Amino acid sequence: MRNKENILHIIGIKTNKGYYITDNINNDDYYYTSSLQNYFINGEKPVLTFKKDWFFIKDKPTIIEVMKSRPDINHRYELIDKSLVSEKIPLVLTQEEATYYNEDDDLVWKKQYKHLSSLYEYKCDKQPNIKVKINFDFKIVMTLHIDEITKPISISYPVQKTQWASDGTTDITNGDIQHQLIDKIMFPSLLIHETPCKLSSEQVYKILRQYIKQHINYDVAVITSDYNFCFTVKKRIALDDPYTESKEILKSNGRSYKKPRYHKRYVSTRLVEIFEMTYSPKNYEGYTPIFGIVANNEKELKEKIDNLCKETINMINEPLKDCPYCHGMGVILNNDIKNK
Repeated sequence: MRNKENILHIIGIKTNKGYYITDNINNDDYYYTSSLQNYFINGEKPVLTFKKDWFFIKDKPTIIEVMKSRPDINHRYELIDKSLVSEKIPLVLTQEEATYYNEDDDLVWKKQYKHLSSLYEYKCDKQPNIKVKINFDFKIVMTLHIDEITKPISISYPVQKTQWASDGTTDITNGDIQHQLIDKIMFPSLLIHETPCKLSSEQVYKILRQYIKQHINYDVAVITSDYNFCFTVKKRIALDDPYTESKEILKSNGRSYKKPRYHKRYVSTRLVEIFEMTYSPKNYEGYTPIFGIVANNEKELKEKIDNLCKETINMINEPLKDCPYCHGMGVILNNDIKNK
């Protein structure tokens, strides 16, 4: 950041192997573009980190320079056709010899050379760019006894975009994670992913709902309620003693046929509710609100979400069957599945 005195203000985080620096001294995450990429610090360009406004340098900054262009020199007019050189038509005319600035500050040819102007072309010489020192101040805002600041783990979970599944999905990402206000004030943005964080009950509901829908084994379980505010899964439990069920087919007026007709259905499973949830503060009636997830950092948060999703779907997809001895009063767990 440059102020009216044209001083570059820089803050930095000191580590065992160097300094992480930024000119974003207000810790502003919105539409900020650092100017440090344009400078030479201690003679070298700073290295961009995983955050667009933070750079790495090996040593504490002692000199900061920027490349500046210099004006062109040796402005002149050279004869296009050199065979025309004569006493009255010189090979080269300096700008001062041939032209002047009029009262409108326009460059015009002098009277004695004006008739020759079409015979000449303008030429000048470029000067190499030079490094110019920049006035700056540097403040260390934090010292960490580590070798480097690691990049935050990428978090991206698909969730239903609207109440309609046909509208597709969007993603809950690192940018949706909530951090404490005091940490956002106290810690540079480069370190915010290492501070305590959370996802709300509603965010966890959305993530888990979509995960179950994408990974459920429909041979084992079925989703019976699927809304923005409540969600239910029932387990298909294999019957120890399957049976055939008959249901009468009625006329359109609701009466029986003269010779009753029946539709027979083979019943081999029964449904038992295995999982249900809503979220807080919605707390849809009769459903259990799922908790938000809190963690010490974003890496731990992702691990907790992943574990919740995997443990839930493993429980839902675990095959069950009726116990042959109690006939539906208990179930038998498939030990082979359990031990995997």
